[in-house]
Amino acid sequence: MQSHRARPTSKAASSGSSRLGRLAKFGLSLYLLIAIAYTAYHFILAPAFNALIGGPSRPLPSPTTSKNNAPPKALLVDLPLQAKKHPALENAGVRAADIRKEELGDKVWAAAEAAELTKKGKKSKPVFQEYHPPAVIHDGSELVRKRLHGLDGAEWDVDQMHWHEPMDQRAHSGPASNHLPAKGANRAPVPMSEDHFLSLSFSSSLQPSKVIPYYYRASAPDQPGFNKEDISITTLVTSNRFKVFERLVQQYQGPVSATVHVSDTSTHSELLQDLDALYTSSPAMMKYVDVHLVYDPFDRQFNMWRNVAKFFARTEVSQLSLHGIIGLLATILPPGADQFIPLHVKQYVMMLDVDFWLCTDFRSRILGSAEIMSRLKGGMAAFVVPAFEFHKQSDGVDPDTFPSEKADLVDLVKADKIGMFHKSWAPGHGSTNYTRYYDAKPGEVYRVQGYTHSYEPYVIFKKEGSPWCDERFIGYGGNKAACLFELYLSGVSFYVLPDDFLIHQSHAYAEKARKHERRYNRKLYTDFREELCFRYLNLFLDQIDTPRAKNLAVECKKIKGFATTAARFISAAAGGGRPQ
Repeated sequence: MQSHRARPTSKAASSGSSRLGRLAKFGLSLYLLIAIAYTAYHFILAPAFNALIGGPSRPLPSPTTSKNNAPPKALLVDLPLQAKKHPALENAGVRAADIRKEELGDKVWAAAEAAELTKKGKKSKPVFQEYHPPAVIHDGSELVRKRLHGLDGAEWDVDQMHWHEPMDQRAHSGPASNHLPAKGANRAPVPMSEDHFLSLSFSSSLQPSKVIPYYYRASAPDQPGFNKEDISITTLVTSNRFKVFERLVQQYQGPVSATVHVSDTSTHSELLQDLDALYTSSPAMMKYVDVHLVYDPFDRQFNMWRNVAKFFARTEVSQLSLHGIIGLLATILPPGADQFIPLHVKQYVMMLDVDFWLCTDFRSRILGSAEIMSRLKGGMAAFVVPAFEFHKQSDGVDPDTFPSEKADLVDLVKADKIGMFHKSWAPGHGSTNYTRYYDAKPGEVYRVQGYTHSYEPYVIFKKEGSPWCDERFIGYGGNKAACLFELYLSGVSFYVLPDDFLIHQSHAYAEKARKHERRYNRKLYTDFREELCFRYLNLFLDQIDTPRAKNLAVECKKIKGFATTAARFISAAAGGGRPQ
C-alpha cells in the first residue's frame, strides 16, 4: 500500500517541475527579446532617426532637471577648463603656471577639448552646451581690412623691393641677353611691395601673416672675416623660451637665424619689450643672431616659422666691395651706387628646437673634416646629431650638469638615467640606431639604414637646393617629420655623427593641445606622403634608375597601390605614350 501511494506523488512532482521549467524558459526568452528590442532601439533605430532629423542621439532631460534651469557649469564650453597637473611636473623643477595659462587661453585647444567632452558625453550622460550668438559676425572683409591696413600696430606695403634690368650690376644672374634698351628708355628699377613678395614665398601658410626679416640683425655676418661656409642654426622661439634661447646662443657662439612669433593681441608690446631687453643685453646675441618676426593671430605654424628662419639664414652669399678689390672700377660706377658683386658659396643649416643643449662641439668637428664637408657640399647628405633626454625630468633642468663627453653619456645610459629622446615614440628617433651609436668608434660615421616616415632627428644639411617644409602642417604632430620626409625623398641620405649628442632641457608640455593636433595632422600626413611620392616620381622620371631616386623607390613602395601605378607611369613615359 505504501509503495502504491508513493507513485502519484512522484508523478505530480515531475509534472510541477516540467511546468516550472517551461515557465523559466518562457521568462528567459521574453527577457532576451526585450533586451534585443531595447538595444536595437537605443543603439540603431533612435540614433539613425535623430541623425536624419538633426536631433541629439538621445533625448535630453528637461531643463528643469538642472538647478535654476541652468546647465552644469563644468560642461559649459565657454568656461575655463580645469587644468590637470602634468605628471612630469611632480619630479621636474619647472613651474607649470605659464603652460596652464597658455592652455586655458588657447582657442584651438578649448574648441578641441569641448569636442572631446561632447564625445565622452554621448557615451555616458547628456552634455549641455550653452549657445552664445556672436556679438559681431565677420566675413571676408575683415581679412581684407587686416591685409590692407595691417594688423594692430603693423602696416602693410611700406617696405619696397626693386627689380633691376638684366644689364644692371645689381640685377639677378641669369641667361645673357642681347637685347639692349632703346635709347632714352626708362631704366628705373621696378618696385614691388616686400609684403606682397613674402606672402607668395610663404603662401601655403595661413594668411594674412606679416613677416619682418632681420628685425634684429647680427653684426658678425657683415664682417669681412666671417666664414660664409659656417653652419647656421635655424630655430623657433616663443616668449616662454627666451631664457633657453639665450643659453643656446651663448653656448653655440656661431650664426643663428631665429623666428619669433608675435600674436595679434594686446600682449605683443610686452613681448617685444622682453625681446629687446634679451637681445640688447647679450653681446653674443648682437654678434651672431638674426631675429625675424612673424606677426599674425595664428599659433603654432611651426613649419612656416622654420621656413622663415631658413630662408633668411645668412651663411649663403658673401659680398665683395669693388672699391676694396679693383679701385679702378670705382671711377666707372656712378656715385652712391650699391657697389657689390655677389659671390656664391656653399651654405649649411641645422634645424634645431630651441630647448636642446649642445653638449659637444659638432660644428668644429664637421668644419674640420674634409670628408664630411665634401658630402655636405654635394647636397646629398644630412648629418644627424643624436638627441637624448633624462628619464627623471628634474635631472634635465640644469644644463650645467649635463655630460659633455660621449663616455660620460654612455655611463648615464648604462645607469638607466638617460636615453633616446621621446623614447615612448620610437619611430621618431629610433632609426638613428642608438645601440650602434654607443658602440661606434671615434670618427666612425655611419649611414641610417632603417628609415621610417616618422623619423625626425636633428640634422645638418646644405641649404641651397633643399626642399622647404610643408606649411600646411599646423600645430603638433608630423610637422618636422614632414620636412625630413621630403628631404629624404629628394635623394638626401642621413648619416649619424658618432661623437656628438644633444640633450633636451626639461619643460612642461601642452599635452592636451598635442593630443588633439596630432589627431588632425595624422590624416594630413598620410595624404601628404602619397602626394609627395607621385610628385617626386614625376621629378625623377628621367633618372629613376639612379642612386638619387633610390630613397623614393624604397619608401614609396610602402604606400598601397603606388608601385603598380608608378610602373604604368614609367612604362608610358618610356614609350612616349600617356599612362592609363
